[in-house]
Amino acid sequence: MKIKKADFVKSAVYEKDYPEQLDKMEKILNNSTKLLEELEEILNKLDEDSKNYNELVKYYYSKNWAKDKEDFEKDLLPDVEAAGVLTEDSIYDMMTYSSGLAIQMLELATKMLKR
Repeated sequence: MKIKKADFVKSAVYEKDYPEQLDKMEKILNNSTKLLEELEEILNKLDEDSKNYNELVKYYYSKNWAKDKEDFEKDLLPDVEAAGVLTEDSIYDMMTYSSGLAIQMLELATKMLKR
């Protein structure tokens, strides 16, 4: 049986007017597509930066970081005015933030896959 547009418009599936429903769905499609594209771009950037991130974490746990921190606190690095990287909280907080976002991404991915 061929469904005519008039039959489709009168379908009980749609409580709203046909053009309004299509317009709404078109906006949802466009917005969702845009968000997914933005997410893909950010995920690619994070993946590309993972080597740098890992290098920073390795540095944080190294003897070099402890030595640099000590030298900075003793004013033995006169050319370095600010070194947020030498505060214990800055790198640790970033690592915690990263872990929290990773958990959020896993939860969202699970929700998306269960749709």
